[in-house]
Amino acid sequence: MGTEPVAAIDAERAAGAYANAFKPLDPRIESTGFRAHVLRDSALGPAADARLGEDFLLNTRYIREDRETETSIEAYFTGAAVAMLAELDGDEPAGLAEFELPDGVRLRFELGHALARRGSGRIYTGDPIEIAYLATIIRSGASITREAQVESSAGARTLRFRTAPSGGGLYPVDLYVGALNVSGLARGVYRYQPRRDSLLQVGGEDTIERLVGCFSVREEVITLQRAATVALLVARPWRSMRKYGPRGLRYVLLEAGAIAQNIHLATQALGFASVDCASVVDDEVHETLGLDGLYQTLVHAIILGYAG
Repeated sequence: MGTEPVAAIDAERAAGAYANAFKPLDPRIESTGFRAHVLRDSALGPAADARLGEDFLLNTRYIREDRETETSIEAYFTGAAVAMLAELDGDEPAGLAEFELPDGVRLRFELGHALARRGSGRIYTGDPIEIAYLATIIRSGASITREAQVESSAGARTLRFRTAPSGGGLYPVDLYVGALNVSGLARGVYRYQPRRDSLLQVGGEDTIERLVGCFSVREEVITLQRAATVALLVARPWRSMRKYGPRGLRYVLLEAGAIAQNIHLATQALGFASVDCASVVDDEVHETLGLDGLYQTLVHAIILGYAG
């Protein structure tokens, strides 16, 4: 606590408690042209100012006896729906260069140890990460771990389950890998294909350069130029929402969080550093990767490399 007076410390605590406990009604907020988020959130104005975060929570609540949602969910227990689930992500490379992932490095870290050591690492050395280590990290995030045979009206179907949980087993989140400095993998952008356990190249050297430029983060905060890999989680929200309605978007974000945590734990267990990064311009990423931003949209980004 140093030499700071106790009274000053108590005043800070009181101010902090007040800020988190009350929202005063302040009509003056409407006369302010520039409103930082702290001002919007700490005071309530009389006008109908857009509060999109709260709207999301309200519009994705589950309502008892919502017959439309119940009927939509029931439709996924038909033979046709089971067949659809069995064929998820079974698309062919369609002319894309394909890189088959090599054997990875076995994770030997105790889970409790990895959890205790997990932390954000923002400074990297610039050393390349070996492809075998990256393969392990990718598989930890989104690979298929087991299969199950399910009987349907047209016969047996194979359902595939992955390392991260997904609402209804719909797996709307794809893992993209931006290879900045990876031994054994050309610089570029790749999409992981769990069914084939391979990377499909969706962009080369110029694409990865543009992708790096989409981040709006100072090098003294995160040394992106010395990182080894950027992981992008790209969602197709309609996969979940056509079954669960607006609430399905919550499941998409939960799945992205589970994938991200798996990546962080594997990265930590292998001795590397990683950090979540929200300072990325979504529309620029969409343009760079040829995504429409709605039916395929960026939901999260992770940077990793050798800890500096």
